[in-house]
Amino acid sequence: MGQDQIDQILEQKRQRSEKTVADSSQPEEDKFFSILVGETMQEHFLELQFSNGLQTCFSYTDLIWFNHDPESGCIDLAFGGFLVTIKGRGLQPLFIGIKQKRVAWVKEADSEMQDHKDNDSFIEEIVITPPKDFTPETEEAPQA
Repeated sequence: MGQDQIDQILEQKRQRSEKTVADSSQPEEDKFFSILVGETMQEHFLELQFSNGLQTCFSYTDLIWFNHDPESGCIDLAFGGFLVTIKGRGLQPLFIGIKQKRVAWVKEADSEMQDHKDNDSFIEEIVITPPKDFTPETEEAPQA
């Protein structure tokens, strides 16, 4: 393969990647969740990204039940004894993605300014409620 052919292939790849970026309908900062594409692709963990920078992951294998109430704009997910509540609008695609274990991450909005007509979905808030008997261990347990 000659250098001209290699340069031509590289140029085609560069143009395709630029076209993909230009075709994106929403800026990255207004994307509130990511769903894997591909029939056999599944995630192992659901990552929650909070507006303060905190990131938390829950294993899909620990997901016991979940529901979507479009009227209240909430998705509730039970991971073991932890309840994760995702509040927002346009949550049906997120619900379907969770059902298929294809949602890689969900991001809480940085500001209310992100709630506009160009966004099909909007995540207002993510709340994690621990089990009633949950106490974070602040000290190491003595070893026997």
